[in-house]
Amino acid sequence: MTTIITRLYADEKSANAAADRLWRERIPRRALQVVAAESGESKSDLKERLKSAKVHSSALTAYADKIASGNAVLVARTTYKPLGAAKIAREMMAKDATISVPKITNEYFEADGPDHAPSILKGHPRFLTLASAAGEGHGDPVSKSLGLPLLSARKSRDSAWRGGGYASKAFWPMKLVSKNRKSSSAMRGGGYMSRVFWPMPLLSRSKRRLSVIRGGDHPMSRSLGWATVTDRN
Repeated sequence: MTTIITRLYADEKSANAAADRLWRERIPRRALQVVAAESGESKSDLKERLKSAKVHSSALTAYADKIASGNAVLVARTTYKPLGAAKIAREMMAKDATISVPKITNEYFEADGPDHAPSILKGHPRFLTLASAAGEGHGDPVSKSLGLPLLSARKSRDSAWRGGGYASKAFWPMKLVSKNRKSSSAMRGGGYMSRVFWPMPLLSRSKRRLSVIRGGDHPMSRSLGWATVTDRN
């Protein structure tokens, strides 16, 4: 069973504050609805919104007239979550400065039908979040509460040591990075060890030839009638 409890407040701000207090008492946010006037809305449209919010039929006209004058209605659809939710809502609303409306039903029971929830966390969408007072910490990053800056204005460093030192200098006296020009030889001065036993140049800049014979002749393949290149399809 669901207990529908409605109360009329002086304005939308007061109704929203009451809804926040009920939410902090573990009444699910989806079970609380504030109905206030919208710009250009007719009374018939307003009554349809009240009806959709589960307001009792005896209160539709009276509430619509009051809302059109600037008041707001808080609707609490309380179930068994938390236990005693209807009693909690009723007692907390009794402490508020609500407006009495005669000859209406502002509390009634409604039978529950099948509830196909889109999520297993429908009743507790924030079960890992501590409920805080309204207006406190909303939208603030976690780092703000811990006093940690999100961005640092420090310059980038090339060493993890304070002051820019390097641990390798304790056992390696040579430089880690050399700014010398790129060399084609590991020997000082650009020499090549192979020249000691190989008088010919290691690299040749002459054009590439298809034959080792000067002039490019192929006497063996020519005498046997063999083609040097075959185009296979």
